[in-house]
Amino acid sequence: MKQLITLLVLGFYCVITFGWSAHEVLTYLLVKDFLPNSDKLIQITPYNYDEKRVYNKDFLRLDDYCGEFIKSCPLSNACYYPPDPKPIDGKVPVWQILTVYSVEPDLGMDEGLQLSPLQNIIGNSQGVRHMKYNIAIFEFFEGSESFYYFVNMSKEAFNRGDEYWGYRFLARAIHYLEDLSMPYHNTPGTFFDTLRAFTDKEMAHLLSNSHYSYDEYLAYLLYGYDQDTVKGIVQAQPEYTRYLRRLIQKVRLLGLNNIDGVDRLLRRTYGDLLGKRVLTTADYAAHENDLEELKQITIGIISRFSSLARGFILSFLKEVGQI
Repeated sequence: MKQLITLLVLGFYCVITFGWSAHEVLTYLLVKDFLPNSDKLIQITPYNYDEKRVYNKDFLRLDDYCGEFIKSCPLSNACYYPPDPKPIDGKVPVWQILTVYSVEPDLGMDEGLQLSPLQNIIGNSQGVRHMKYNIAIFEFFEGSESFYYFVNMSKEAFNRGDEYWGYRFLARAIHYLEDLSMPYHNTPGTFFDTLRAFTDKEMAHLLSNSHYSYDEYLAYLLYGYDQDTVKGIVQAQPEYTRYLRRLIQKVRLLGLNNIDGVDRLLRRTYGDLLGKRVLTTADYAAHENDLEELKQITIGIISRFSSLARGFILSFLKEVGQI
């Protein structure tokens, strides 16, 4: 059975890489007016860690780049972006470190590596580190392991008294946690569509387009500063989880429990178009009145995620003596 499921994954010839878009907006809304120490100024320190994790060093930056974050607006009109001021006297606030570096894992450090024999059929090594597929009783890829890794690196940095890298590693951990709440990062599609995609390239292509399209939908909501979505994040009350493994289970269930609804609503609204290409923010704007149910599901996911993430961040920062 395991060989069959592995072949099933191999049937996905399409490229699948990214998770939720707009990590910087999501993280900013999570932490800026919520963390009791969000405005605390942190001295920028040089990187001085001996890591076993392999990176693509062509894209990995270890200097500080707060104040120079590159913005690329996916909307036809102006996007909402968090503030990104220049450091003052070599210091930056906690919220800015978490905001800026929550995007870092999507900037190339996980690309172009040899991590798994399955990576070529999902695009490249970035997908390996950002997803955790659940197919039948089997799991594939390393999204949860990426989260654990940077939680431990953050803990190591704080134990050294290195607050800057403690928060920067924590920002990376938050990125992978955010990705794991995304439905298509936990399974290629609904169970029967996933089975069909084993022999049907059109279905495999449709599922790939659905993955990327739903990424863009959150970008559409967050970069557009949709008030309902923003409210779902900023008003989320922290939900505490005792063990990190249980936290991951709860976050992943947000994706797994909503894949059927998201998939159904995308196809109901966009039909054949979804089989041809990835949807854009313009497609969502053109059908905004038809997307209320999809929007409510998305707000439900992101709101519950925000509660879980806030509970984790508060517990972790208390553990390492930051609050």
